[in-house]
Amino acid sequence: MLNNRITFLTAGLKKNFKSLRHYNYRLYWISQLISVTGTWMQNIALAWLVVTLTGSAVALGTATALQFLPILLLSLFAGVFIDRLPKRKIIIATQSLSAVQAFALWILAALKVVTLWEIYALSLFIGFVNALDQPGRQAFVAEMVPDEDVGNAIALNSLLFNAARTVGPAIAGVTIALVGVAPSFLLNGVSYLAIIVALLMMRVSQLRIFPSNVSSTMREGLKEGISFAVNDTVIASILIVLIFVGTFGYNYSTVLPLLVKFIMNGGPEMFGVLTAALGIGSMIGAILVAGRQQPTRRFIYTFAVVFGLIDLAMALSRVYVLTVILLVALGVASIAYIASTNTSLQMNSPMHLRGRIMGLYVVIFAGSTPIGALFTGFIAEWIGTAQMIFIEGMLCLVGVIAGVAFVRRKAAIGEREKVPEESGTS
Repeated sequence: MLNNRITFLTAGLKKNFKSLRHYNYRLYWISQLISVTGTWMQNIALAWLVVTLTGSAVALGTATALQFLPILLLSLFAGVFIDRLPKRKIIIATQSLSAVQAFALWILAALKVVTLWEIYALSLFIGFVNALDQPGRQAFVAEMVPDEDVGNAIALNSLLFNAARTVGPAIAGVTIALVGVAPSFLLNGVSYLAIIVALLMMRVSQLRIFPSNVSSTMREGLKEGISFAVNDTVIASILIVLIFVGTFGYNYSTVLPLLVKFIMNGGPEMFGVLTAALGIGSMIGAILVAGRQQPTRRFIYTFAVVFGLIDLAMALSRVYVLTVILLVALGVASIAYIASTNTSLQMNSPMHLRGRIMGLYVVIFAGSTPIGALFTGFIAEWIGTAQMIFIEGMLCLVGVIAGVAFVRRKAAIGEREKVPEESGTS
């Protein structure tokens, strides 16, 4: 009996982690775990630095917005380049520039000469880098694994991201409390070396390099990608929901410091614990999604609804333990939703358009952060943090209603559906 259970568990683990059998992806995954841990340390340190320097929700929202504004403006254009250029070389360049930004923050913080305007400038710089880096890394996954493992690889990417989100903030919280924010920036800069070395060590012959099929001009390339997304019912409906959930639901770097400081009356240690709770839940969600085949739209919608409902509950909570539990649940829902969204977009896009579809995904998910961050900061300062969280939860639910309404409208005019629902239709 025990042997049967062990065999069942082993088979399940192999299924959930099957993408790691590919050398290039395994190398990429391990190095990303190191690098993203450093990135989360920096995110926590930077957010806490802004809050302690200014005590302003608007300043924190502005710093976050500047990190994501270039993504909003440029990721669509970046998608055309990504479909034309070697993705591995693009990522080596962007990760190198990210290291430069981290070391610059470290020097300024260590010398205790950092000002809000320098934080704003470096936040804007990393935004320009990420406008190319994020869609590039999303599209690169399909070059390291075969089509049947793409969904699993995306889920494992989410797992590493949230493992890092668990470890990074915990380390950062202790580090900030003991020696200040500067070491977090230094460690992040060093961590980028891991992914750069891993990319250089990859077996290029094993990468799935797809021939470029991008129109001759930037305008034509953009038009081709946008036209496909708008006219495909599955992709368009998923993106509609993402507009709301991505803009108003995923403002953790702005919401959590405000929640800790103005609702829970806590310090950096509590900040680290709450962020780690979110990361633990996200790891659970990633493991649940990793063993799943191509997700249905119903699955995506369900977790978007759960996400919004948990936000509503968090707005009402004033009990520390309850807030921790809700953040774990929010982590499960958030990663189940976003990993499934990412997988569905990639698997329903032609290979020659994936860079542009991922550019759209990044524009909506990450690029909408300036709008969401500024909205979060101003609403929190105007009517309060709890009220702001409640409103953002409601807007997530509105997004699901809009997505469902779009699908029904398309069905009403006779467009044939592409992806099966749980019961057999999408």
